[in-house]
Amino acid sequence: MIDIKFAHKTLLTSVVMFMLSFASFSQEVDPSALLEKKDGRTWRLANEAKRTHNLYLAQNYFEQLYAKDSTDNNLIAELAEIYRLTHNYLKVEKFYQKILDSKKSDSHPEAYFYLGQAQKSLGKYNEALVSFGKFKKKASSLGDKKLSKLYKTEMEGCTLAISYKDSAEIAISKNLGEKVNKKHIDFSPIPTGENEIIFGSYNETQERIYELNDSLPLEIEKRRFFVAEKIDNEWKKKGALPGPFNDADFDVANGCFSLDGKRFYFTKCAENWQYKMVCSIYESILINGKWSDPTKLNDLVNDPNFTSTHPTMGRESRRNMEVLYFVSDREGTRGGMDIWYTPYDSRKKEFKKPRNCGSRLNTVGDEMTPFYDLPSKTLYFSTDGRPNLGGLDIYSMKGEASKWDNPIHAGMQINSEADDLDFILKPSNQGGYFVSNRVGGQSLYHPTCCDDIYEFEYTKFIRVELEVEVTDIELKKLCFDGPVYVNLFLIDEEGRLLIEEKRNICENSKFNLRPNQTYVIVGNQDGYFPNEKMLSTKFILESTNLKETLILDKQPLEPMLLSNVRYEFDSPNLTRESKNILDTTLLLILNKYPNTRIEISAHTDSKGTDAYNLRLSQQRAESVVQYLIKKGIDKNRLEAKGYGETMPIAPNENTDGSDNPTGREKNRRTEFKILGEIEQEIIEIDEDDY
Repeated sequence: MIDIKFAHKTLLTSVVMFMLSFASFSQEVDPSALLEKKDGRTWRLANEAKRTHNLYLAQNYFEQLYAKDSTDNNLIAELAEIYRLTHNYLKVEKFYQKILDSKKSDSHPEAYFYLGQAQKSLGKYNEALVSFGKFKKKASSLGDKKLSKLYKTEMEGCTLAISYKDSAEIAISKNLGEKVNKKHIDFSPIPTGENEIIFGSYNETQERIYELNDSLPLEIEKRRFFVAEKIDNEWKKKGALPGPFNDADFDVANGCFSLDGKRFYFTKCAENWQYKMVCSIYESILINGKWSDPTKLNDLVNDPNFTSTHPTMGRESRRNMEVLYFVSDREGTRGGMDIWYTPYDSRKKEFKKPRNCGSRLNTVGDEMTPFYDLPSKTLYFSTDGRPNLGGLDIYSMKGEASKWDNPIHAGMQINSEADDLDFILKPSNQGGYFVSNRVGGQSLYHPTCCDDIYEFEYTKFIRVELEVEVTDIELKKLCFDGPVYVNLFLIDEEGRLLIEEKRNICENSKFNLRPNQTYVIVGNQDGYFPNEKMLSTKFILESTNLKETLILDKQPLEPMLLSNVRYEFDSPNLTRESKNILDTTLLLILNKYPNTRIEISAHTDSKGTDAYNLRLSQQRAESVVQYLIKKGIDKNRLEAKGYGETMPIAPNENTDGSDNPTGREKNRRTEFKILGEIEQEIIEIDEDDY
C-alpha cells in the first residue's frame, strides 16, 4: 500500500492497504526467509520500514519479533500503533488492552483513547464510553493537546451512535462489486453521468512482501484514474481514463471539473526527500475537444512545502466567481488537514491567494475529501474532529468561503463504524457515492484494511421542480421583448442570500429545487424594474411541481419629477420638507431596486447668468446625491447633473414679455431618470467580506 497522502485517510496517517512506497529500493522476498534474521537486525529493519511509512512491512518485522517474545511492552506498543495506522480494529483493541493490562500502563495514558476509538469502530459504544472516561482522568498527564480535545467529541460520537439505533433508514448503500473494487484501495469517485464514474485505483491484485535493499531498484506502478460504468445494473471497469491525466512518475487521483466542464483539476503526489508524500493540484483545459497537458497551479495554491489535494469547485455569491475548495496542511491550518478556498480570476485565468475556510468548519482534527453541491450551496466533507460513529464521518454545512451554517451529520447508512469519506452526489441528486473501509468490502489483509467505493440511493427522494414565468403589468409574457433573466437565491440560516443560478427563462424556465430550503427568485429584463418573490420548500413532503409568476413594472423612458423637492433660497441646501419627500419617494425606490443606477438632475429658471444657473443646479443635484449616500445608497448608483436653464418645460415669460411666475416655478425642478443596472466590479475576495 502507498502512503500517498491523497488517498483519503492515508492523507492523514499512513496506511489502509498494501504498502508499496519505500525510502530505499526494495526487493520482493519469500516471507518465510525473514524469520531467519537475527533480532537486532530485525528491529532495525522494522524501525526503518516504519520511518519510511512502509507500515505493512514494519508490521511483518514486528510480528516476527512478537512471535519470539510476546511480553516486550515496547514491542506491544509498536504493534498497537501499526495496527491503529492500518485500521485493524480487532488487533488495535487487543494490543492497547495488553498495554493497559501491563505494569507500565501509567506510561501510556493515550492507550485508553486509542482503545476507545477501536471499540467505537467495532460498534462497542458503551465499552468505548468507559475507555474515554478513563482517558479523561489521564488526559492531564498527557502532552498531546489534540487528544485532550478530541476525546470529548469521541464520547459525543458514542452517544450519537447509540441514538441512531432505532432510526429510520435514509439511504440504501451497495458496494460497486469486485469488477470495480479490488483488494487494494479504490477511491475518489467522480460522476460523469448518472451511471458512469471516474475513480482512483491501483492495478495490483495480490499481496507482496518486500525487503529493504539499497542496491536493487523496484518499479512500482502508480495509482491512476480509471473509468467504470453500470450496465444492466452491474458495475464494470472500462479501463484507464484516456487523456493526459495518468502519469507514470506520480500517483494521481481526486479530481473535479470546473462549472462549465472545460477545466479538470486533479492531484499528483510523490514523496519528497523526507519520505513525506507531497501533493499538488494540476489543471487540464479542454481545447477543441482535446484535453491539454496538465500544468501545476501557481505557488499560492501549491505551496511546495505542504500538500494541496482534493479539489472541488463552487461559486461565491457576491461576485459570481468560481471558487476552488481543497485540502492542505499548510501554515494556518487548525488541525492536521484543513479545507481551504481560493477564488478564480477568469480574466487572468488564475487562482488568488487561498484562505482557510474558518474554525466553524475546520476542527483540531482532520477535514478532507470536500464536495461542493452548488444547487444547495452545501459543502460535504469527512472529518474525525466532530462526533462520529467510528473514524472519519461525512458531514455537510451550507455556506461558502469562510461563512458556514451549523454542521449536519450524514446519518447512519451513509456513515458507519469505520471510515467514510469521498461523498459525492449524482447529477440527479437521487443518490451518489462514497468510499468506506467498512466490513463487507473487498479486503486484502483484514476485514477493514481497504477502501471500496459504494453507491447509495436515498430511500425517499423528493423532487421539487419550479417553473417561473415573467410578465408585465398586463400579464403579457416578456420573452417577446428579449431575454428575461431570473436569479435563484438560497437563503442560509443567518439570512444571507447565496446565489444558486442565473438563467434566461426564455430558453429554460424550470429550476430544480431542494426540499427543506428557503429561496428568493428575482426577475430582470432591460427596460423594467426587477421584481422578486420568496418561496419555501420546507413543508413539501413529496415530489411536486411549483409555478410562480413575477410581474415587472416598466421603467419610464422620460425623467420623473420629484414633486415639491425644494432648496433654500439661492442655495443648494435641501429644505427639511424636501428631505422628508425624498425619504418617502426616491429612497424607497432605490431600496426596492438595489441594483438600479439613476441620474439626479436639477434645473433652474432663467434669472441670473447662464454660468451661475449651471453651477447652482449642479450643486443642488449633488446635494440630493449626498443626502441619499448618507441614507445608505451606494454612491456608484448615483450620478448628479445640473442643467441650469437649458431645458425649460414652461416659458419663463409671458408672450407680452411680462414675468411668468408659474412657468418659472415649473422650471425650478428636480428629476431623476433610470440609467440601467449597476455593474458589480470583480475584486479580490476578502475574508472580512463574508
